[in-house]
Amino acid sequence: MTGAFVCFSAPLQGLVSWQMSELARLCSLFSGKSTFVNVSKDCTAATTDTLSMLATGTQPNDICLLLIEGADAELMCLVLAEYVSKHWHLLSTSAFTAAANNPLDTPSRFAHPNLRVEGLHTQATQCESLFREIVERVAEKGTSMQAHAAFMAREAHSSTYLGDQVALPHIIDSSVPHPAIIVTRCHSAMTWLNQESVSLCIAIAIPCDIERTTLRAISRLSRRLSSSAFRRWLTHCDDIPTQIAMLDAALDQD
Repeated sequence: MTGAFVCFSAPLQGLVSWQMSELARLCSLFSGKSTFVNVSKDCTAATTDTLSMLATGTQPNDICLLLIEGADAELMCLVLAEYVSKHWHLLSTSAFTAAANNPLDTPSRFAHPNLRVEGLHTQATQCESLFREIVERVAEKGTSMQAHAAFMAREAHSSTYLGDQVALPHIIDSSVPHPAIIVTRCHSAMTWLNQESVSLCIAIAIPCDIERTTLRAISRLSRRLSSSAFRRWLTHCDDIPTQIAMLDAALDQD
């Protein structure tokens, strides 16, 4: 279920108590519910509780979210986004278009040079068709059929549906020259092969000779995706760049 959100990175001085107190005061003015999420640290706090937000131990450049729900969520989101833009580094929001120099316009903020994370917009309604679009981005020229067969074989072995309308198809195959993660927000929820409804597909394609450091990063991401809370944060934000920033934070997590 998508909703209103504000995505930002913590400033160099971290979270300052008076700013968090002001944020809590603003949240208390609305009937909507807002949750503070430090994606990098994998922790949450109520935005009406200043001490709880400070206790998350948020450090400079941590990726953070304000997830907003309720009858007046849109207005609340607009007010909080304006506040965040004045005091911290606003990355994206459902309230309005962020600054033109938004770093999320780049394919990925993840520092590992050998791992590509990018978004895909699709009109596909079946996962077989989606896999055809994905392999065009991850497979060597002339080997797309091999990669597609690998995705289908993996799905036939056991479903890669995780829950919360999120699927994690993944292959290790010689048709893949470089490790890649393709994030697809489905135009309309598609029926996965196990008959579950999927709105977010995170496809991982890995070459047979993957480096250990990259494999560890992907393993960290897989562990985070096993969390229903993390999956719900992802699907709450109907914005591929924001979702990529969250995945990057998980890849970078120690």
